[in-house]
Amino acid sequence: MIRNLLCIDIGNTHVVIALLDGIKVLDTIRIPSTPLLSVPDYIAPIKDLISKLKIKIANIDGAIIASVVPRLTAPFQEVCTILFENDALVVDHNLPIDLKIIYDDPAEVGADRICNAIGALEQYSSPLIVVDMGTATTFDVVSKNREYLGGVIMPGLETAGRDLFQRAAKLPKVSFDFPEKIIGTKTRESLQSGLMWGTIDQIDGLIKRISHEWGEKNITIIATGGLSQVIAPHSKYIQKVDKSLTLVGMAYIYEQVRGDRS
Repeated sequence: MIRNLLCIDIGNTHVVIALLDGIKVLDTIRIPSTPLLSVPDYIAPIKDLISKLKIKIANIDGAIIASVVPRLTAPFQEVCTILFENDALVVDHNLPIDLKIIYDDPAEVGADRICNAIGALEQYSSPLIVVDMGTATTFDVVSKNREYLGGVIMPGLETAGRDLFQRAAKLPKVSFDFPEKIIGTKTRESLQSGLMWGTIDQIDGLIKRISHEWGEKNITIIATGGLSQVIAPHSKYIQKVDKSLTLVGMAYIYEQVRGDRS
């Protein structure tokens, strides 16, 4: 595996920037996806991350970007060109990777979902369902023949909660914690019950429906994303939580595409 790889995972809420040694995540930083900053403003925290790890920029072997926010892709490409005097690898459906995308329009498959599929295939037994709990909660369905078959997209927990808090003036903001009982006797408890247990039932219900329609047996079901460690333990079906799955998938993609050149 490539050593000292800079991975930039550009999501709708945050940009996660990580330095990996092979598939080991050494450290990460998070930058809000809005507002749009200048290129120097993005360079500074990346330099701080590299410096903190006591690694010279000259010893960074490469950079890879997975972006679902087009307006941020070009600035971070420029960041990598300035820092490393080399172009970053940008994840999309055209890369020559070991994944066949079975989708009506492969260009519609988000870069993060491609990374999740590759990361899961390289580390876990297939067939697979990957549940990524971010701004949206996505379900990626991957066959044992390394085919990305499609999936499901629903609003993420934080997205649903934020929209509810904004639209209902009398409802207080609550933390994303599980209440002690389902039937709330306070508004705060009722909200938490609806948000948390409602999300669990949505996720488990969709996993059940996907599995039934797919007809596969012995499916490995993995959770990743921001709130996965909070939500997944309450699921009937999720077997593993891997918060670094997207980043590790990026490392495997870099290795497949450029590894033999480094």
